[in-house]
Amino acid sequence: MRVLLISQYFPPETGGPPNRLLSIANGLREAGHEVHVLAEKPNHPEGIIREDYRGGIFEERTYDGIPVTYTWVYTDPEKNFLKRLAFYLSFMVMAVVGALRTKGDFDVLLASSPPLFVGLSGWLSARLKDAKFVFDVRDIWPEVAVAMGALTNSVAIRLAERLEQFIYNRADGITAVTSSFCDHIQEVASERIPMQRVMNGTMPDVFQQDERREDVREALGVEGKYVVTYAGNLGLAQGLPHLIEAADLLQENEDVEFVLLGSGPVKEDLIQEANSRELDNICFLDRVPLEEAAAHMAASDALLVPLEDHEIYRQFIPSKLFDSMASGHPVLLSVDGEARSILEEAEGGLYYPAEDGEALAERIEWLVNHPEEGKEMGRTGRAYARKNCTRAVQAQEMADFLEQIADT
Repeated sequence: MRVLLISQYFPPETGGPPNRLLSIANGLREAGHEVHVLAEKPNHPEGIIREDYRGGIFEERTYDGIPVTYTWVYTDPEKNFLKRLAFYLSFMVMAVVGALRTKGDFDVLLASSPPLFVGLSGWLSARLKDAKFVFDVRDIWPEVAVAMGALTNSVAIRLAERLEQFIYNRADGITAVTSSFCDHIQEVASERIPMQRVMNGTMPDVFQQDERREDVREALGVEGKYVVTYAGNLGLAQGLPHLIEAADLLQENEDVEFVLLGSGPVKEDLIQEANSRELDNICFLDRVPLEEAAAHMAASDALLVPLEDHEIYRQFIPSKLFDSMASGHPVLLSVDGEARSILEEAEGGLYYPAEDGEALAERIEWLVNHPEEGKEMGRTGRAYARKNCTRAVQAQEMADFLEQIADT
């Protein structure tokens, strides 16, 4: 089976979406299938295409043995609504052009969203390449954009909903990362369309770096501390200001140290707030490659997986949950719904209400005072992740589904 995979995000860009698509591509290859990827030229999070990718409109490269066509997109460090729209639309167009440039026929075209516009690229490219079209949904748009206030114009909302319905109903199959997303899609799309939940997953061997724990702790100067780490994007959706509140409430507990590892639009605001409160129990570190981030997680005693306090996020399962469980430390999760159910089934940590700094501080104090219980949560969470939540397992589920669609 030949598969053309279209995703706006793909390594060497970092984060959940690129890593998910890389694992799927590798899983398809391991199942004996041929894969070609179409993606944007790497520019995240700076909004500037990396210098070594500026040679032309298209760059033909190989990543981890996978042939990839990287295409030009409109980018800008300043991200407002119109510039984001131009960013998404430019990839939508260039992905179709890139598909036409790709030699040979394909059995399946897999397009992964967000953004939703990638679905149009996938549908049109599948028709042009005479391939079955499968749409991979990692975010339900425009519902999330409306809920978060990013899309308010009533005409634009109706158009976006029509676009969503159009894409779903022209797919030969749909995958989604949560059961809640599947339920939403079934309400919008025809019931005849085959659907499969393919969750995000983790790479246990990457996140099991226990041997680096002491070296990282020594480098950070946190020996003897109870280290609570957030590693990832410092953005609005994560609802991070309550971490500053929790650090403030725990200021007198000299055993606790907060580490925020990453970059994003709210980082400077968080630093300023921590400075205004004169907090000395929180440090901010720059974004690092995945394996270095995993080493920092191994050096921690508890790991944070927060999202903003909004009903829409109860439908989400952050991929960070699986990586955090795989690291072997208790998880402090503020995402209710399916994510909470997974954590509680795994007995891998503690839930607290979203954006509640006081509740977070209480959970941390409990873990500090119950070290053996915390270590047991880490052990059981890791075991659960290794058994049920690996990217290899999810990639095989995707391969099985694409084979099913290709044979229909």
